[in-house]
Amino acid sequence: MRKRIKIVSVILLAVSLATSLLSGCTSETNTSSPSPNAGETPGANSNPIEISWGIHFAADGVVNDSEVQKWLEQKFNVKIKPVKVTDASIASGEIPDIFMLGDPSNVIAYQNQGVLMSIDQNMLMEKMPEYYADIEKKKELFQTVTVNNELWAIPMFIDLKPYDLGMLWRKDWLDQVGIQKVPETLDEFEEAVYAFAQKDPDGNGVKDTYGLTGTATSTWSSGFYSIFGAFGVEPTMWMERDGQIVNGSIMPETKEALAKLRKWYADGVIDPEFITDTQDSYRKKLYNNRIGVIEEQISKGALPESVTVKEMLALNPDAKMAFSKNPKGPGGDGSWDWGIKSNFLVIGSKVKDQPEKLEKLFEILRAQSSDEETINMTSLGVKGEQWDFAENGATSGATTFLPGFDKQEQRDQLGIRLFSFGNITTQAYRDKYSDPKLNEAVKTYSSAPRWTDALLFSVLPSDGKYKQELTSLMQKYFAQIISGEIPLTDFDTFVTEWKAKGGDELTKEANEMYQAQFKK
Repeated sequence: MRKRIKIVSVILLAVSLATSLLSGCTSETNTSSPSPNAGETPGANSNPIEISWGIHFAADGVVNDSEVQKWLEQKFNVKIKPVKVTDASIASGEIPDIFMLGDPSNVIAYQNQGVLMSIDQNMLMEKMPEYYADIEKKKELFQTVTVNNELWAIPMFIDLKPYDLGMLWRKDWLDQVGIQKVPETLDEFEEAVYAFAQKDPDGNGVKDTYGLTGTATSTWSSGFYSIFGAFGVEPTMWMERDGQIVNGSIMPETKEALAKLRKWYADGVIDPEFITDTQDSYRKKLYNNRIGVIEEQISKGALPESVTVKEMLALNPDAKMAFSKNPKGPGGDGSWDWGIKSNFLVIGSKVKDQPEKLEKLFEILRAQSSDEETINMTSLGVKGEQWDFAENGATSGATTFLPGFDKQEQRDQLGIRLFSFGNITTQAYRDKYSDPKLNEAVKTYSSAPRWTDALLFSVLPSDGKYKQELTSLMQKYFAQIISGEIPLTDFDTFVTEWKAKGGDELTKEANEMYQAQFKK
């Protein structure tokens, strides 16, 4: 076995824990029948309205005068200035007229800086009636971005979440160590990962494999989502217990999960590099025969054509893969889940004094949500040139990008995705363009809707004072407990410290918010 890497606390503290204000769930658009009035081109004699447009936050950078930009400009009689939105650009005063943010905390942070325009919900209902009919059914999302009774963003929603996490196994490794059944319970999971670490599953005669790794520096949680889920908790999430809101980081079940992980680490089952691993790095470890199972998004691992499965087989043609639910333990089964929340659309504060521009933005937004032509052009491109339906002759269902456009960077050069608003599409559009096989996989493997934050990740009044430090504190203690640097009993010290350093105040605020806005 490789020599264990000593985990030093300072590594944790050196890792940046603050989620970028512009990060969030990135999801393929797979979402209505076109609105007859959406996106009508104004009279040719009217002057184009200039719009500063924040491109999709997952895009690397601006591509000026792309094909999609020109198409939008002609269709809506506008002149677009595409901009890459960053904290630095916002701080310098470069506030786009419209852009997308990834999380309620992002929205509230910019609202506190005076960057955003409040949005009249009645206007939203009037100007985007098709989309509003869908989002109004999920009205709790409005609460996540409402401050002082004013709405500061247009929420997007997710119905079936392809990025929910399940388990992707090296089925050939299971076969090699004599395990015929893909593990379903935590006990079966434990048997398998021990065998991966101890029984030479790659057959090279060297003790150089581990069962699994985690993502200890994730800002969402602490990694090992499915293992904590098997004990009925998810660290950092606010969870409802007997009518009260408690934080998953400090619950007794969390200590039980840590005890299990600690034993696995001591027995050489967990890769000692878990402290610095990420989703990208642990995929590489799966490909490179170092570990035998990972937590993976359903869209990337559940189907034969899924990207991680294809990557694995390209590097290891003889490998066999199997996807499963998260292991079932004493607290059930589950993993991190964003719930119905997706990203948020916001409008720059200067637009409130420009009624013509505001009208134009809502014209575009209505088209982006309910006009099939506009949605397809901004998210897929031109049918028959950049994309087509996956099944020959189909007029609905799964779509596929054609050769030459199957990589995101190729599509970005045309502006595809850059001007897409993602999950602002109506349910009718999603139903037409979604992949039935993937939908079925999500229904089969997802632990939703049982697993999500009780407050839908809303921002508490004192989050800015305490949240980042408390997340860092949790990650430090958890990594040291799992690695054996400190005793398991120090979990109780962590709980005391967590409460004293703002946790009690946040818990009080979480309960007040839950009672006022989310209790059903």
